[in-house]
Amino acid sequence: MSELAIKEIKNAFDKVKLLAKKEYLIGHYETSLKHIETAAEIAYMFNWIYTDEELENLLAAISNAVIPKKNKFSPISGKIVFYDFLALDNRGLTQQYLRALISWGCELLFISERSDLNNSKGILKEIEGYSKAELFVVDNLLTNVEKIKSVYNKIAEFKPEKAFLHLHPASVVAVSIWNAFPNVARYQVNLTDHAFWLGTKCINYSLEFRDYGCNVSYQQRNLSEEKLLIQPFYPIMECQPFIGLPLEIPNDAIKIFTGGTYYKMYGKSGMFFELLKILIEINQKVVILLAGEGNDVPMKQFIYENKYENRIFLLGSRPDITHVFENCDIYLSTYPVTGGLMGQYAANLAKPLLSYTSEDIPCNFSEGFINWNIDSDFKITHTTLDLFKAEALKMIESKDYREKKGEENKKHIITKNEFSIHLKDLVTKNKMDRPFKKVSIDYIAFSNLYIEMENKYLKQFGLFILLRFKFRSVLLFPKQIISFVLLFSNWKLIFNRILKS
Repeated sequence: MSELAIKEIKNAFDKVKLLAKKEYLIGHYETSLKHIETAAEIAYMFNWIYTDEELENLLAAISNAVIPKKNKFSPISGKIVFYDFLALDNRGLTQQYLRALISWGCELLFISERSDLNNSKGILKEIEGYSKAELFVVDNLLTNVEKIKSVYNKIAEFKPEKAFLHLHPASVVAVSIWNAFPNVARYQVNLTDHAFWLGTKCINYSLEFRDYGCNVSYQQRNLSEEKLLIQPFYPIMECQPFIGLPLEIPNDAIKIFTGGTYYKMYGKSGMFFELLKILIEINQKVVILLAGEGNDVPMKQFIYENKYENRIFLLGSRPDITHVFENCDIYLSTYPVTGGLMGQYAANLAKPLLSYTSEDIPCNFSEGFINWNIDSDFKITHTTLDLFKAEALKMIESKDYREKKGEENKKHIITKNEFSIHLKDLVTKNKMDRPFKKVSIDYIAFSNLYIEMENKYLKQFGLFILLRFKFRSVLLFPKQIISFVLLFSNWKLIFNRILKS
């Protein structure tokens, strides 16, 4: 069976785009939006591009076709909208921005695109506790076109001066809405700075959190330097009570913690597994704790084949993540995709970080996430295994060294108050105090990494196509479906998923 190649991915992307255009031309805006969303998600899976002019123009055209022209208004100073696709506690950057906006004393309209807010109790509590805030939840029973009209009317009635957009890379509803508000200062909260996203034409500014994101937006999204503003962020530390660690771990163990979605640990010929081996072989007291979600089969196979059952412990997804960090000695960044928020947790709790990346994936540098008031001498990430091993040896053998490095890291996490002050200054002047540092990025190597992860570990593209196009996918994408058929034999389960989707 042949592996998925970039040519096939591009062909599938172009085919879905063509479907979106055809549906738009005959006035089937709802179907066109669904195809645009699918095309965006394909681009997000493999990241060979970071914006698409045709998709952006289609969304602008749909916006112009479905939104009424009568609700023109003059923005009212001090009124701000926060539009959130996620609205989940301790996920993304919702709470950081929400707390800053509340601290400014502005009149706030918080729009949640998700109607299920069972996992948003902390966010809801903060909104309800602020007398100048209004919550508007988008009705999930509406069609996309109906959502666009409904939210547009709400925003036009509110008459905001500014809007902060916390979006999914394929947020077709949100982008359509904000295309219709050129008189509002619109700030994209660029949560996924390393990847494709829709929305480059419906914003005035992009709030980046590091130089790397500025480079991608400037070089690949065609955003001018004047539109790029760097706003570092901090982690939300609230979590559930500590539920403990595995009882098999000795009291004198040196506990190295790592974690994230499992796909971040696969690829690059299994280099992350090599890092784990290096750490385990340095000292018999080292144990590795791994919190993760997703496909854990390759990790379990690695543990079994190397007889590491008493050295590597899989913790699953932990709602008490802050306390897990508190009870460990060192944090290990994942590779070939680093977990920025996890690194921030560690730094904020004054834990030392072990970080490795190959030079062709510069988005993995932990210094991009732990970047408040840093100087040129501050260094976390190593690009050779020899330097990584030397740093690991020092951390493992010296508690004093661990504590020193941890305290250094903590100084470079922006505080809640600093975040609020810096953001207000940034969006008042709409200009950075210093230009971002320009770097060269190997975009082909980065896209190849995602293709490698798909072919060797994830194998999700065929199922994605099936779920989106159901039985029609056999005619539209025969090669992908044949490959998927050869991979999976439980067709009863697959058919049930298709029918339920």
